[in-house]
Amino acid sequence: MTVYYNISAPAKLNLNLFVKGKSINGLHFLESDICFLELTDKIYLKFSQDDTFYQNKKNPFLIDPKKNLILQAINQFRFHTNWNKKFKVYLDKNIPIGSGLGGGSANAAATLVLLRTLFNKDENNNKIPISKILEIGNELGSDVPSCIISKDLRLSGYGKEIKRKKFPSNYYFLIIYPNIELSTKSVFKHYSDSKNLNHKSKEIFFENIIIHNSLLLSATSLAPKIKDILINLKEIPNIVAYGMTGSGSTCFGIVKSIEDKPNLSKFFNNKYFFWFGQKADFKLNRVGYSKVLENKF
Repeated sequence: MTVYYNISAPAKLNLNLFVKGKSINGLHFLESDICFLELTDKIYLKFSQDDTFYQNKKNPFLIDPKKNLILQAINQFRFHTNWNKKFKVYLDKNIPIGSGLGGGSANAAATLVLLRTLFNKDENNNKIPISKILEIGNELGSDVPSCIISKDLRLSGYGKEIKRKKFPSNYYFLIIYPNIELSTKSVFKHYSDSKNLNHKSKEIFFENIIIHNSLLLSATSLAPKIKDILINLKEIPNIVAYGMTGSGSTCFGIVKSIEDKPNLSKFFNNKYFFWFGQKADFKLNRVGYSKVLENKF
């Protein structure tokens, strides 16, 4: 066993997502209230002679090596800092891929937070402020800066305008992913302002937060099972609120206590991915040390 630096990369949940229009460059203006879940990927990293990447093959979710945002984050960090260190990386992936939970962005963000910590510990380097890794994160993807912060937030614009918020605590979240990967690009391609304006649905609230997703019609046209999941969520006893996160296909329900956790087999296909737990605010100084059983990877 070898000792590695480690960091958690939490899943992002969009409590709501409003598409507010489209700019001349084709990007959509968005508003969204987001929080982060105790559902996390775990990244392990140590200094090495070369960049190498491994993932826990016992997990059901494995990332495409060609779309490896962890190594992209390392390369971008090196480009901006000229810190020519190499790393051996292990990923223990628990967040479903293509699910609307921001797993790839979370991995990139956590990697940048970890690299900043290691860089700033090196007495030969000038300290890097948070603003610098937010800048690097934005180059990797519009969701990466918010995942760097990993707290209750309000996003607007292209996702770059970030405000700190505080949403109700002590609730429990049920996550249902029907094992259908949806491309964000495809969901936006099928999005229609006119269809959404003409679509009437009952407003759902989580205390004073409206639960709404402008991309729901587009996502359900690509993955009709989403509609079935939302119908079943509505029938769960003591459900407080429910909806779809991001561009789908993951849906969520909110209940008040752990005793309200439903009998999932009664409502959903047992082949779906399920998670039940709470949201949390994550600290930038969450870097730890642990031993990796390398034969797991």
